[in-house]
Amino acid sequence: MTEQMIPYTHWAYFSNEDSARTCATDLADYVTRVQPSAGGGEQWLLLAGRDVPVNRMVERHEEVEAIVVRHGGVYDGGESSWLNGQPIADPMLTYQDKDD
Repeated sequence: MTEQMIPYTHWAYFSNEDSARTCATDLADYVTRVQPSAGGGEQWLLLAGRDVPVNRMVERHEEVEAIVVRHGGVYDGGESSWLNGQPIADPMLTYQDKDD
């Protein structure tokens, strides 16, 4: 029986861009994006997404949270994106600004 997979994106905040980018390198098996936080200030947002087996979601949360904390960030959980009842890749990960 095949494991059910869904695209899943983790969110983490850092006080500076360098810490966020260094953390992203430790998440090499994820698609990552680092950008200024939408809330303004000096926070940086790290998004890290990949397909995850549904039965391993808790394990993946704990793994990503530990990596984020090790780099001085704050783990803010994660989410899957759905459209018309089907899981889809997070638009925040698939959109790239022309300067990226």
